[in-house]
Amino acid sequence: MNDTTPDPLPVGFRDVDATAPDKIIRCLDSLQSMPAGQAYKARALDLLGLEPGASALDVACGMGDDVVRMKARGVRAVGVDRSRTLIAAAQSRHAGRGCEFGVADAADLPFADGSFEAVRIDRSLQHIADPGRIVLEMARVARRGSVVLCAEPDWGTFLIGGRHSVVSERIQHDWIRTFQNPWIGRELSSLLVEAGVGDIHREAFWLPTHGFAESDLLFEIDANARDLSAELPEALTWLEAYRQGEAYAGVLMLICWGRKH
Repeated sequence: MNDTTPDPLPVGFRDVDATAPDKIIRCLDSLQSMPAGQAYKARALDLLGLEPGASALDVACGMGDDVVRMKARGVRAVGVDRSRTLIAAAQSRHAGRGCEFGVADAADLPFADGSFEAVRIDRSLQHIADPGRIVLEMARVARRGSVVLCAEPDWGTFLIGGRHSVVSERIQHDWIRTFQNPWIGRELSSLLVEAGVGDIHREAFWLPTHGFAESDLLFEIDANARDLSAELPEALTWLEAYRQGEAYAGVLMLICWGRKH
């Protein structure tokens, strides 16, 4: 990839501070505003079972919006992220809300064993090289009997709406393979069990986009089609038809949670 070609969005998420963060922030904000995004996030929050006075940790918290939702349940709400850019934005956006934000590596959390009654991570294991180590750390800082929850997409379910073609299949294929862990959604149960979390439960939510602007922001349809056109010139014709049509795409979100032994 040459110096003038931006990294694909999933690559940028691996190290936000090393890339231009504007599109990443717009992507995060879009997911917060989508009805389907709000639905799975509300369910994930409920599943934490937060009680007033408890403490809860959001690992790889990004812009901190979910930390604010935890705080609204009357708990000590802490969010950490390795990105200084995102933590600075979270601190600015949510100043005065009573949340705690800090820069920290998810693989080496700066908390003692058993510090939290609930620990969560949302859509970040897909970008991390060793997700098992992260889940182990989450379980370490969770108290015995407390909830450890992971919410991740399974990119093996990703689809682009419209008539199936060689172009649409290739765009799906190429997009999926920009992720560090594209199949992470289906692996969550095993990761939790290996980390000492039991009583495992799972729920699935379909996360659709509607319209070209939303689909392109989240899935980079335009850039992928144009890249593919060097090999398949018909990709540009496909792109225009997709842009003018329903422009529908989606992926399955998996929520998996249990209690630390």
